[in-house]
Amino acid sequence: MEYCDKGDLFKYLEKKNFKLKEKEVIDAIKQILTGLFYLHSYGITHRDIKPENILVQSGKDNTVIYKLADFGLSKSILPNEKCNEPYGTLVRSL
Repeated sequence: MEYCDKGDLFKYLEKKNFKLKEKEVIDAIKQILTGLFYLHSYGITHRDIKPENILVQSGKDNTVIYKLADFGLSKSILPNEKCNEPYGTLVRSL
């Protein structure tokens, strides 16, 4: 995988004080959902989508490219199969 110079999405948002322009949010969501749609079209579920598992890279013309990462919990699901196991990163409440 290429070097993603802006780190993960959480660090990227942190550097921007968690404030993005509407167009930036739309571009990010569109890219992430396109990636998930592609995976799902092949029957693959990621099962651990979170900002830390989305890498951010500088693109041409000041664009930003978002890439899904960390497929350690991913699973291939057959057409009539259901996935009922709880997976992902546990979040502790304070």
